[in-house]
Amino acid sequence: MDSKSKIFSYRGGMYLLLAILITTLIGGFITYHFSLISHNRSITTIDESIFFAIIGVAGVSIVIALTLAMRMSRNLRSLDRAVSAMEDGADIESMPQFANDELGDIARHIIALYGRLREASNDIQREHDNALHEHQEKLRIKRQLTNNINHELKTPVAAIQGYLETMTTAKDMTDEEREAFIAKCYAHCQRLTQLLNDVSTITRLEDGSSRIECESVDLRAIVDEIASEVALLPDDKRMRVNVDLPAPMTVMGNSTLLMSILKNLTDNAIAYSGGRDIYIRCTDESSTMYTISFADNGIGVDGDHINHIFERFYRIDKGRSRKLGGTGLGLSIVKNAVLFHGGDIKVANRKIGGLEFTFTLPKAQ
Repeated sequence: MDSKSKIFSYRGGMYLLLAILITTLIGGFITYHFSLISHNRSITTIDESIFFAIIGVAGVSIVIALTLAMRMSRNLRSLDRAVSAMEDGADIESMPQFANDELGDIARHIIALYGRLREASNDIQREHDNALHEHQEKLRIKRQLTNNINHELKTPVAAIQGYLETMTTAKDMTDEEREAFIAKCYAHCQRLTQLLNDVSTITRLEDGSSRIECESVDLRAIVDEIASEVALLPDDKRMRVNVDLPAPMTVMGNSTLLMSILKNLTDNAIAYSGGRDIYIRCTDESSTMYTISFADNGIGVDGDHINHIFERFYRIDKGRSRKLGGTGLGLSIVKNAVLFHGGDIKVANRKIGGLEFTFTLPKAQ
């Protein structure tokens, strides 16, 4: 028997019990009345008063019982509608109202329980949808990364193949020409190596974060090392590195990834900024985080491009980027490495010229 049949059965039994009560009371009073007549032919005024008083009390009792029965019946009908609404997955706001009695309290408890179960079910569904979306997004990114890698590999591989074929078939090539071709092949091999290293770093950040070890690292020492390397570059590539960081500046992280953050930002400034100075300074410090600014005094980035520079293989000037040996993954590595350390990063053009990256890194406790 389903819930609706039970409700109808309970309601019918209630009305049947009420009908039996009324019939029993009326029959009892009639029997009592005729019993008095048979024993005493003359009914006194007191007897009649008692008899009609009993009849009145019985009538009031029947009215009260009928009122309570109708009220219970309304609650049962409301509960029936609520159960039907629950089966259809309706919202709690659409549930019927119940009287302030015991059955109403029970119905409200049932509706409240239904609301909690529905909310829990919605939370589980949202988590499932988010997990599915995240999984699909990872697959999309991996497919995109694979396609981009294939595209990026074609250019240097084709160039190397062309140079080697020329050296193989051209018997009259001079030693100087051969050495120049070999140098070009070596440059393209270096670009391939850098591309594979960058792809390996991206993959390690996405799929192997739990296996990347973190420890206390002196960020100031890493910055000083990079500054000394920049100072040894040729004049056309050299920039002045202005450092304003506490010494030591200890952060909790992976030294290789922290080096990648600052090295990629430095290489990006040297290759594309057109400026002469790099400024690395600590702009804020909380009990748990450092806020670091990495800026240059170059030409900055056009507003149409600045929101995309962290995307993989995104290039503002594709021809110039490839000519300079860029892989298009440097700033993507920077962002992912900062996120891995629990920080965040943003970029903006400076009002006085140049580009500024602002990122946070956790303090070593």
